[in-house]
Parts: sequence; structure tokens; C-alpha cells
Amino acid sequence: MASKTRPQVRSHRRSLRAAAFLTAAAAAVGTAATAVALPQALLTAAAAAVGTAATAVALPQAPSRAETGAVTTVAATGRLSTTAGRAVPAPLRGVTIESVDRLEALVTALAAHTKPATVRIVFQAGTSPADYATAVRRLRPHAYLVGTVLDSTAVAEYSVAQVRDRTRQFVKAFGAQIDIWEVGNELNGEWLGEPADIRAKAQAAFDVVEREYAGLKLQSAVTLNYWPSSDCYAQPWEATDSFAAALPQAIRLGADHAWLSFYETACDPVARPSVTQFTGAFTRLAQTFPNARVGFGEVGVQGIDSGFAREPSLAERKAVANRYYGMHAALLGAVGSRYEGGYFWWTYHQDALRARTSRSMWPTLEALMARM
Repeated sequence: MASKTRPQVRSHRRSLRAAAFLTAAAAAVGTAATAVALPQALLTAAAAAVGTAATAVALPQAPSRAETGAVTTVAATGRLSTTAGRAVPAPLRGVTIESVDRLEALVTALAAHTKPATVRIVFQAGTSPADYATAVRRLRPHAYLVGTVLDSTAVAEYSVAQVRDRTRQFVKAFGAQIDIWEVGNELNGEWLGEPADIRAKAQAAFDVVEREYAGLKLQSAVTLNYWPSSDCYAQPWEATDSFAAALPQAIRLGADHAWLSFYETACDPVARPSVTQFTGAFTRLAQTFPNARVGFGEVGVQGIDSGFAREPSLAERKAVANRYYGMHAALLGAVGSRYEGGYFWWTYHQDALRARTSRSMWPTLEALMARM
């Protein structure tokens, strides 16, 4: 990939963030009437997807494992226990939301999943805890929650002190209402800045979660980009394994979760690593983070906002989701009990809510997550 195009592509899926968040309320007013056309039609479609061979290999349900903790009790209404410090059982059936507009439709979509999802909420740059207070309260009974302190594309805008202060604000506001705190997102990316600064910022956020609020026994996570070859990155220091090994010891030994983010089209030529390649990557990650569970921190597709000529089709989106969520059984068997899934489809909000029913990714994601 030519270096001049790499920043475009590396922006991934994110240029929508700030503008979308700030204008969401106005947009929601005009679309509220059609927001929840999801359960009947999409549940029917998901049920059909589960029963058809078109969704590739039939994945067995992951076995229960003692180290994951007791599965949180689900009430007869389908709601999760909201007790602080609840266990987050593996596997993580992850999706990501970068906006909390159309909140009731989002709650409906998540509550309709056969098995509880783990929802990663990206706390956008320039926002405050007050912007998410209602969403955290409404989503928590229906999903496990991951809070991303800062998306990777915003890290360069913040100093170490500002990252520390921002983390304090959000942790003070939400504490154990957020089940997992992502203190570093896609850390080995040149768009975040210089390596020493990136490490210092991750350490600052980690210290707030794991040390300043140690009494809450919060869980922390860090996410790295998985670069299967040098065709995927510009600077030598971005290589996944060496960057992970250079993180502060406190993070390597203290993080509860270590994840890999992967986008096929971040590489030129496009990369589609095999189960064997991912097995090696996750095995090495588990060695670097000996006390953490490992998994995918993000998967998705790239389109116009990432510098490409067009948006991926629905068929292409489904193919990507099926490819990586569909590796779950094989990776669990190969990596072992510390592998927890994740995946965290980046555009859940757009694909599952904003799209018309016939264009929605909800049935695909439901089928894949139900079979984990």
C-alpha cells in the first residue's frame, strides 16, 4: 500500500464519529417512527439463517469453563442482572456502537438477540459521561458493556494528562456499571502518534482503572492492530508482536483482556489470514499478556470514509462477518480456554438499526452469535 494512501485507509470507518454524534438527536426525531421495525421480521430472518447451511459451518456452543466465572443470571424477562461487579462470561458475543442515538431501537435490537451480546460503547472525543448516562443505564440490563475511553483516531489529540483526566471522569461516573474498560484501542497504529507517547497514554488510562479505582476491581482491556505482514503498516514499530512486548510491564501483566483488531482492507494486497495464522497470533498474544483472556477487539469493513471508491455491499459485509465470527469454534479449540471471542462488529449501529430491514446485518449477526 502506498504510504500516501495509508492515512486514508487507516482512518478505517471513523470520519462519521463526531459529526454523527452531535447531529444524532435531530436525525432521530425524523426516524423514530421506523426505528423498531426489527424484532418480528428480523427474528424470522435470523431463525431461517440459523437453520440453513448458507451460513457455513455449524458451530458448536462453546463449553462452559470454570475460569470464566459463573454466568450471570438472566431473569425470566430476558434481562441480565445489573449487580455491580457481575461476571462477564465467555464467549463474548461482541458488537460496537459509536453512537447512542435512537436508543430505544438499540435496546430493542440488543434485547432481541438469543444470547446476551457484549456491547462496546465508544466514548467519542469531546463528549462527557453525561452524554452516555442514559444509554449505560438502559443498555446494562440487556447486554454486557465495554467502555472505550478513546478511539484510536482521537488519541493524538489528547496529552497524557488529558487522557488521565478523561479516564477519571468516565470511571468516576460509571465505575463497575461498565463491565470492561478498554484503556487502549488499536495502540500500534501510526495515526496515534509516537510509540513512547502511545505507551504513556495507555499507562495513564490503565493506572486510573486498575490502581486509582482498585477497590472497584474493574476489568481492563487493551486492543492492538493485527498486522499479518508488513504490507499492512508503514512504520517498523507498528508490528504487532514487538509493539505488544514493548508495552509497560504493568499493562502486560495486569490487563484482564488483550484483543486484536483486524480489517482485511487495511492491507495491500487485501489480507484474509487463516485460522492457523490467527491461532499463532492469539497464542503469542496470550504469552505476552499471561493473565489476560484474548480475542478479537474489532472487525468490520471499510468504505468511502476510508478512501475507497464505494461502500461494501450487503453480501460483502455478510461475508466478512461470517468469516471472522465463523472462526470461533476453530480458534477456541486451537487457542484454548483463554480465547473469548469478541469480534465487536464495528458498524452495528448502522448495519443493524439504520439500514432498511432487507439491508440489515442484524439477522446475520444474530445467527452467528447464537451459535457461539
